[in-house]
Amino acid sequence: MCTTIVVGRNRSATGSVLVAHSEELGRNSAHKVEISPRRPAAAGEIYPLFSGGTLKQPAELPRYIATKIFDKNHYPGEHTAGVNEYGVTVANNMALMRGIPEARAYDVVPGGIIWTEFVQLVLERARSAREGAALIGELCSTHGLSCDSGTMLAVADYDDAWWVELARGGQWAARRIGPDEIAMRANCYRIGAIDFHDHENFMYPATLVDYARNQGWYADGPFDFAAIYGDPKNQSDAYNCDRHAVLESRYSSLRRVSILDLMRFMRDIFEGAPQFKIGESGSPFRTGVRTIARMNTEASALVELRRNLPPHIGNRIWCGMATSLSGVYVPFHLGINAVEPHFAYASGSYDPASAYWLFTELAKLADYGYSKCIEMITSTWQKFEAETCSTLPAVEARAAALEPADACALLTTYDHERAAAAIRQVQQLLPEVKTKVFYEA
Repeated sequence: MCTTIVVGRNRSATGSVLVAHSEELGRNSAHKVEISPRRPAAAGEIYPLFSGGTLKQPAELPRYIATKIFDKNHYPGEHTAGVNEYGVTVANNMALMRGIPEARAYDVVPGGIIWTEFVQLVLERARSAREGAALIGELCSTHGLSCDSGTMLAVADYDDAWWVELARGGQWAARRIGPDEIAMRANCYRIGAIDFHDHENFMYPATLVDYARNQGWYADGPFDFAAIYGDPKNQSDAYNCDRHAVLESRYSSLRRVSILDLMRFMRDIFEGAPQFKIGESGSPFRTGVRTIARMNTEASALVELRRNLPPHIGNRIWCGMATSLSGVYVPFHLGINAVEPHFAYASGSYDPASAYWLFTELAKLADYGYSKCIEMITSTWQKFEAETCSTLPAVEARAAALEPADACALLTTYDHERAAAAIRQVQQLLPEVKTKVFYEA
């Protein structure tokens, strides 16, 4: 139950596409950050699918950095968002398809592909956003979607971006996000009327229309994918529509969107909007209103692509653990040699060695005693992020003047120090927040 924003290159402060994504699975799906180095595939190497069957691996797999669930046995497939050395980034949102009872929405489809596998396969195989979108469509057509009745993936590179919306039965549609657009998704389809003659901006399987006709969902007229394939109740649910309305009102007036704007959007609790609601503690969580920032967010990832820098410097992911409202965004460059240990580790039960669990503890405290502690928490992280943004340009400028190996070593040191500083800060905050929350006057 995620939220994703894609900013076209002409609306981006960097001149390249930006992507923001929050991941919300529940069930303590603890997250970590992991680097996958470039490597050749082993002879005869295959990719095993959770739902049965295999795919042949390409000759070489590119380097990428991704947010991942701690264990494939906890949740099938562990990749939730990431960016590779070609600047291809991908993230997923669940949706509900028409005609599939909710009790059957998460069935395993033999030989099908689940959303986490689509994310990983794009990172490992695509060299452009268009290529990634086409790959998703081809895999959906040939293997089908498994473990969801519907889903959608944002695929982007430096200049281009696509939404690919998938349904059961090998059906899907893809729409290009224009360079002057900002496009977001909650958890329902949003691709509207498809222009079947515009192959520059749309992709789809040859069976798309006939399948809908055979189901009795379409007769004639404009072919609106979301209206035809989307579950009607889900398409109109305030759970989704509120997010669309509020976020679109936030960014519609902005000529350019920066990474700081995306941080603000991902922390949105609808304050100032008609949908804003708080509970007894002052907390905006668990009120029945589905905000952007959410208590059960496992990880929030902002991907920043910059063509004017080498990929090991220019492609970076800002990651926050637990709800973005009480957490902090830390940068991880594609070229780093290792991830700071707390961010590189996650587990199925509470462990203070994991960034995920430390920030989850802070989030729970913030929810419990919101009015007593939220200002302390948010001001701490605002200062921290301002410091990161003020020191980062000089470090990247130094890295750009170095040979790649030396540049990666420098970035590894910087990213490690910022992540370690975030851990020290949350460790210091926790007892201070507990004192405020539990203190009785």
